[in-house]
Amino acid sequence: MKLWVYVLRRLILLLPTLIGLTFLVFALEHLGGTALILAQYIDPHLTGTARQQLVEQLTARFHLNDPVYVQYFYWLAAILQGDWGFSTTIRQPVTTGFLWFMPNTIMLTIVASALTWIISVPIGVYSAARRDSILDQGVRVVTFTLYSMPIFLIGYALFLTLGTGWRILPSQFNIDPILLPTIPRAWFDDTNSVSYPTHILAIDAFLHGDWTIAWNAFLHVILPSVALALALLAGIIRILRASMLEVLEQDYVRLARAKGVPERLVNNFHAKKNALLPTVTSFGYLVSGLFGGAVVIEYIFTFKGIGWWTTFAFLHQDVAVVMGSTLVFGVILVVTTLILDILYAFLDPRIRYE
Repeated sequence: MKLWVYVLRRLILLLPTLIGLTFLVFALEHLGGTALILAQYIDPHLTGTARQQLVEQLTARFHLNDPVYVQYFYWLAAILQGDWGFSTTIRQPVTTGFLWFMPNTIMLTIVASALTWIISVPIGVYSAARRDSILDQGVRVVTFTLYSMPIFLIGYALFLTLGTGWRILPSQFNIDPILLPTIPRAWFDDTNSVSYPTHILAIDAFLHGDWTIAWNAFLHVILPSVALALALLAGIIRILRASMLEVLEQDYVRLARAKGVPERLVNNFHAKKNALLPTVTSFGYLVSGLFGGAVVIEYIFTFKGIGWWTTFAFLHQDVAVVMGSTLVFGVILVVTTLILDILYAFLDPRIRYE
């Protein structure tokens, strides 16, 4: 079938998937009963008559006395209008928290993805080209070890060695606390540790010409990014190595060698190009899963992104944030999968079945 038909079919299938995701989040919220639903929209410091009036307004607004399917439509309408509840941990609407903390998680994911690609591709190609050599065996041992380690163990290992142990790099927070009083309040909210306009401290400090703050904030990004990259690159190296070994056995590669093409050119220009196709797709799926890993890594390093905020909210029973994060992470995964499927169909027309 044509590419546009394939894309259209995937877009049509996206809708029921997203609806199913909202059903799941809605069901999880309603397992705790009406009190849990109301708690997501009420400031716990609100008491007395004002609280009672708000409870009555919310009950009427979400039709909590009506059947569940009616409640779902009113809940979905509130979600689509950007009303995701009230966060008790930052005492702000949940959507405000996402605007504050999501940029840090996106930056962390981008840096970790770049590190993964820069490191894994040369190692994967080099290892496959020297199959069964000492170097290849060493790479296989290291990648197998990293692949089998849970991400929190990788994070804690870096935290205890390069961070608190040898003190090579900062291991906690988005910036050294001693520097917080030096940041101008014109573009920094010290109550919630939020900078403006991008909410990424390193970038905002750079934009405002504060090089000391920018450099210190950048250093705090390195360890969490390396932890995420180590958890990701082991799988990429293994996939690329296996793909490379398969491509190196193809007839066109053997023909290039028979013609006297140097081995370096065979590996880099003939084999690597085709070996990267399945690797790119796998890389995309693994990157989409980085948001799940960020939840653990950000909390270990107290790096204030969505992952840290979600874990902090969970520990402090901030239900609105937990449910909102569940929905956001689910949407990211679904949309990323769609983009990768379309990209793969564009790069490899063979998967577009007639």
